[in-house]
Amino acid sequence: MAGADSPFVFVWDQDVIGAIEHALDGARLGVYNVAGDGALTIREIAARMGKRCRVLPPWLLLAALWLGKRLGRRSTAPQQLRFLRYRPVLANQRLKSVFGYRPRKTSAEVFDLWWQARCARSGS
Repeated sequence: MAGADSPFVFVWDQDVIGAIEHALDGARLGVYNVAGDGALTIREIAARMGKRCRVLPPWLLLAALWLGKRLGRRSTAPQQLRFLRYRPVLANQRLKSVFGYRPRKTSAEVFDLWWQARCARSGS
């Protein structure tokens, strides 16, 4: 969607477990974002998947959702498009500097692991 260039961050399931174990070992109390270092744009994600990235204007997507709703085929609410367009991006600086946990996989590494597993399952 045009204007929705905020990057995506990913976290490895083993890093979630590692952060929980770190908390149980007496880490500092608080609220922390558990996420891998770095982020991927939608274009980078598409490139990793060997796909093209098509950019559509938000008004066109909203019009399609409106039409889908009128036809009884709506599966995505307009609020979901607004979330994708203006969503927050998790920063993990406090996780590392205050909580004391460093993710072992970056967002890019986690995405690549997921994509490789998905391709292996589908046989492609």
